[in-house]
Amino acid sequence: MVFNPNNCRNESEVESKLIVSYLLPKLGYTLDTWHQEISFGNIRLDFLSFATQAIPIVIDADSPMSVIMEAKHPNQNLDKHLRKFTRYLTSLSVRYGLITNGKEIRIYTRVADGIQLVFQCAGQEVETKFDEINALIGRDNLKSINNFENLELKDSKINSIALNPLNYPIANLG
Repeated sequence: MVFNPNNCRNESEVESKLIVSYLLPKLGYTLDTWHQEISFGNIRLDFLSFATQAIPIVIDADSPMSVIMEAKHPNQNLDKHLRKFTRYLTSLSVRYGLITNGKEIRIYTRVADGIQLVFQCAGQEVETKFDEINALIGRDNLKSINNFENLELKDSKINSIALNPLNYPIANLG
């Protein structure tokens, strides 16, 4: 299946055609490893996926939450949503977040009290850039990262590459 951003006319179609039908399955997330429209207090996430499933969900530094995915209307500028998106990632201690309007896809990582852009592409490039997306937020890749952290096998070279592969500045919009 190939994703075409021109087929998305509203936020709901970005959610259904890009995230649910394309990204989640292709990234290895099964129906039991992601949730749609999940709330934590005053935070309402479009999508929350898990590399490892843990019940009950506990929000702390060791939480199993892997990726927050937020969809916006195709005409929305993603920059307008970064303050709230930063709050989601930092408040919930989630490592990665994807935000998209279908025309553009961005992946951020949480760094201290801010977020840092680690990947960006146009919607029509998602197929050709999929390996990069999968390396960052694919379920199998995140499971292996979590396993390494649990074993405390941290290599400073790997961490520095993973934290800032594109050398984007860290944004603290809080």
